[in-house]
Amino acid sequence: MKNSSRPSYSRHRQSGSVAVEFALIAFFAFLPLLLGIIEFGRLFYVANTAQEVTRRAAREQVVKWLSDSASVKRHAVFRDNDGSLMGAPEVTNATVTLSFYNSYANALNGTAAISGVASSQENVSNCLLATSNCINFVRATLQSGGAPINYSPMTGWFGDLFSVPLPGATVIMPAEALGLL
Repeated sequence: MKNSSRPSYSRHRQSGSVAVEFALIAFFAFLPLLLGIIEFGRLFYVANTAQEVTRRAAREQVVKWLSDSASVKRHAVFRDNDGSLMGAPEVTNATVTLSFYNSYANALNGTAAISGVASSQENVSNCLLATSNCINFVRATLQSGGAPINYSPMTGWFGDLFSVPLPGATVIMPAEALGLL
């Protein structure tokens, strides 16, 4: 009779060790895996949203005058006031760069940006007279100090190991009313 009760006693005694082993495996294997999946999902969200932010900024700016650029940038990052894009602290209205060009080639290369046009009426006059100070294209990019924006993980577990530059997300659109209408 002693032999039949002994195996059940040892099984009952070790049943808690399985729970402890599972907790250790879950903590050291599944939690980093889950955090990695979340970070990759957020990376794709930020990359896709960066393209949408520049598209919104360029689309809004082609119909508004240059003095409205600050509100256009806030609108592009889905904000009513200064701040960052929800879920993407890397993308702020300060990182949205709007520039104005006479030709598509200049807009593509980012060279010879136009500044100093006082009003939309003056711009129309410059365009009718075919001067080089006519704004024909609006370019929107995401930059921080002239360099691409870096994605940085929300969790501190990965450190700078996972800090990667975001795609360029540059949008060039032909100027429309620029606030004239």
